[in-house]
Amino acid sequence: MRLAVIGTGPSGWSATKKLLSLGHDVTVIDAGLVESDVTSDLRVGKSHLGKKMFFGSDLPYRTYPAGPSHASSQVNPLFSFAKGGLSLVWGATMLPYSSEDTAEWPKHISNLEKYFIEIIGEIPVTGAPDGLSAAYGDFYSRNSISPSYRMIKLLESYSNLKDGGVLVGRSRLAVETGAPGVDGCVYCNKCITGCPSNLIWNSRDPIKGVTYLKLRLERIEEVSSGVNLEVIDFTGVSSILEGFEKVFLACGPIETFRILASSGLVEKTAVLKDSATFFLPLVALPKLGFRSDNSFGLAQVFIRLGKSDSKPSSQYQLYEYADELISRAKNALPFGKLLPKTILKFVLKRMMVSIGYLDGKFSPSIKINLLENGSVLTELNSAGVTIKQRNQRIQESIKRLSQSVISHGLLPLGSLTQIALPGEGVHFGAWLPMGERSDLLGRPNGCQNIHVVDSSVLPTIAPGPITFTVMANARRIAEQLV
Repeated sequence: MRLAVIGTGPSGWSATKKLLSLGHDVTVIDAGLVESDVTSDLRVGKSHLGKKMFFGSDLPYRTYPAGPSHASSQVNPLFSFAKGGLSLVWGATMLPYSSEDTAEWPKHISNLEKYFIEIIGEIPVTGAPDGLSAAYGDFYSRNSISPSYRMIKLLESYSNLKDGGVLVGRSRLAVETGAPGVDGCVYCNKCITGCPSNLIWNSRDPIKGVTYLKLRLERIEEVSSGVNLEVIDFTGVSSILEGFEKVFLACGPIETFRILASSGLVEKTAVLKDSATFFLPLVALPKLGFRSDNSFGLAQVFIRLGKSDSKPSSQYQLYEYADELISRAKNALPFGKLLPKTILKFVLKRMMVSIGYLDGKFSPSIKINLLENGSVLTELNSAGVTIKQRNQRIQESIKRLSQSVISHGLLPLGSLTQIALPGEGVHFGAWLPMGERSDLLGRPNGCQNIHVVDSSVLPTIAPGPITFTVMANARRIAEQLV
């Protein structure tokens, strides 16, 4: 079959790999911005909490020079036109959704184990048997990155924990730690600014045997002979691509919505679910010691707070000190802007930082609107969870975290919490949920040959990492429909 995949992010990469393995003729169409395309007039606005750069470049956040634009109000859902998408700057977390997270999913799609196993056979994923195994399984293909001294002490303290409502374990990361004939992480602690050894996996590299077209998809149409695509190039010249038997949309929820809505295949408004994201500093108490021998900048420990009566689930990713935290600390800490860097560094080395995520049910949602000119406006959904309600849930989660971690040597500083705008955590989707607004193969409104395989079609948005589950579901759709 002659198939097209739209997008080179993780979901597009996963679908492409599966389709190619099944013997199909695959063409990947992607805006595909690279460094040579970046010009000064493409810069987008700053993030509420500051964007993570790609070796100092804001390439992943640049807009496409032709076609519809995107605007937002009170929200900031991040998206990318770069080759490889936001995988260029992601945190590499590869924890799947747990059975609790998928409890409300249609049974036919909730079991993705087969596809998790396939993926870890193709990309490096670190892990170890620990407190996360019972809920998340052991889907990893590499040894864990060695945590810092304090993180090891924390994990040891939690090793005999019997509270099923609190799960603690080493981070699962898409990072090469070494295999026969393959070099691994050298612990240079430059993860946040970009791995100089290219050991953090991303979906940018081309897949052998695939045809790539550097174009932006404008509209899509099903015809008797298959699917036609209206595309534009970097200069705005449009053309029609014909002859594809099936098309897989993997360009991220916002672009996927724009394409489908512009094509008349879905309504012109939708609600994007999001996992509220916040940054919480913690003091490392003497019980953990004062050694902060950190040598890698990605998440080192995951803490999951499961559902408990009326309390929603939430998740935390713990990080050690890194020099990149100094600029954020200047804004977050009292009198931070007045303190010299040497003093800030001294203070921060006695702290850790965590990124927290709420369940999508208890997070503000985002309304997506297709405007008359074809552009997209994203704004806070006034009919959803309010900012005040979100803040209350975050405080409840931090209180619950404090009750768990203080006896193990950590003291959360809830008063210094920084909360991201809706969408900034990039754990969003579910505006076209399978089993409700699309079928179990991601086809909207009765389409036969157009399949959405990015996070748009997830039935729910859980707290914590989303990428592994999106990649597995994309692969499931690619296999089952053919």
